[in-house]
Amino acid sequence: MRIDKKTCQYNNIEKKLNLFKFLVFSMLGICVYFIPFTIMGNKSILLDHLVMAIIVAMPRLVSSFTLVMIILGGLLPFYERSWNKNITLVVMSGLKVLGIILGMMAFFNFGPKWLMGEDMLPLLFNTIAIPVALIIPLGSLFLTFITNYGLLGFLGVLLKPVMRPIWKVPGSAAINVVASFVGSFSVGIFMTNKFFKEGRYTRQEAAIIVTGFSTVSATFMIIIAKNLDLMSIWSTFFWTTLITTFVVSAITVRLKPLNAIEGEYITGQGKVELNSKEKLLNSAINEALKEIENNRSIVKGIASNLKEGISMSLRFLPLILAIGVISFYLVKMTVFFDVLAYIFYPLIYILRIPEPWMVAKAIVTVGGQVLMPSFIMAGIEAPMATRFITGVVSISSILFFSGSIPCIISTDIDISIKDILFILIERIVITLVIVTPLTMIFL
Repeated sequence: MRIDKKTCQYNNIEKKLNLFKFLVFSMLGICVYFIPFTIMGNKSILLDHLVMAIIVAMPRLVSSFTLVMIILGGLLPFYERSWNKNITLVVMSGLKVLGIILGMMAFFNFGPKWLMGEDMLPLLFNTIAIPVALIIPLGSLFLTFITNYGLLGFLGVLLKPVMRPIWKVPGSAAINVVASFVGSFSVGIFMTNKFFKEGRYTRQEAAIIVTGFSTVSATFMIIIAKNLDLMSIWSTFFWTTLITTFVVSAITVRLKPLNAIEGEYITGQGKVELNSKEKLLNSAINEALKEIENNRSIVKGIASNLKEGISMSLRFLPLILAIGVISFYLVKMTVFFDVLAYIFYPLIYILRIPEPWMVAKAIVTVGGQVLMPSFIMAGIEAPMATRFITGVVSISSILFFSGSIPCIISTDIDISIKDILFILIERIVITLVIVTPLTMIFL
């Protein structure tokens, strides 16, 4: 009996300690990612302040680090021998090699005059590539406090009762959704594909999750907000983006092509999801404590997230320069995006968004690179409402060729490029219809 009593006391102490970890570490993660602070007259979140301080303190070292990451990222597909597995990877690998060349040109300041203009390659390297090279790895360190210490599981359980009726996915998908939104699309897509192969999701459910919730990370949202000068209203921008993305996804699951995808399991038969008899809040807290129990080592958690962050940076950095320069060239030197902009211009004009033609030209580039619309809009004097709408569309659209689309294609879910592009257009149109009137009324 004495041993049982001591065991109970020990378990009670451990439970209280885990609850303390949940509250403290989760609050630390929230403070770093979501709460703006004013430092030296600049209002932003702590992660952004940290990145800017490093850039100012060590500009040459940061530039060198960025170039090394670009070179390693460009060579990685050839080292892994994955560059020629399919036509998409061949194209992406070629673009990454181009990214290496452009990175060296930017770092050593040589190249044709049109390319080395202040609004072309140097601007991409200094204002996009360098912050991304720092924000994603540093952000992944602090992401540990959101993903490993109960907050993810807590929110996942709380969202379970609404997942099936609204988004037509199992309650367990809530964890994938939160992981994608506060972490990175690559983590969310990897997790979704894993659960799909385990028979937890049907092909339709997996397709809904990867095309409807696998957004860029909060760190990329920061870059978009910075480009559009929206950091002073970061909280408003973030929560509007979050809600809009989820509402758009609730609509697209009821439209083709998603509603036409077959609901079969890759294993032939799916796993049954058990319902907890506990009260929702108690169940959420217990899930959080279980998550902490499985993630005892903070060092291992940080190391794992840092590895994922560096891997993500390596995939992105060469493509940012390559697709960025190509997109900039097409925007500035050709009528390519002018022609494509006509797809969205009538709707934007009807919605009375200020600078409708520039908005149409900007958002049509989002399918190539998620940062491109914000980068284009940053170069003009535009009302805050225009910049705000452009930013929300950039994130809510989700699908782009320099990131999420290649990841989705590489999974076992089997979604065609045609369907992905159709979903992308649907998401842009629906986002514009939802967010424009709200922005005009409340911003």
